[in-house]
Amino acid sequence: MPDPCGKPTFIIPTITSLMITGAVMTGCASLNGSQALTDPVPEALSKLSVEKEVPPLTRQEVITGINECEAAGMRPIVLSAKRKINNQLIPSVVEVTCLPKFK
Repeated sequence: MPDPCGKPTFIIPTITSLMITGAVMTGCASLNGSQALTDPVPEALSKLSVEKEVPPLTRQEVITGINECEAAGMRPIVLSAKRKINNQLIPSVVEVTCLPKFK
């Protein structure tokens, strides 16, 4: 940037700014951009594991779960699954979970 008096001035870089620039350039040079775009995304390491039989909750366990949710100021959500008993599908409670209340 020229000096208002007409004399040219030179910006002398400090050693710190040279080191930062060198580190950034080295980091950018180590990336291989074309390979990163063509690599396939690896599969997830987690799997969904589903049990064939889920034990149902007893009546007392359901009541206790609902009371705990209400005592915490939350709303209970009862999850049920259908079980085949005597060739009929009968719902049975498998989990009681707590969610925030709506305002």
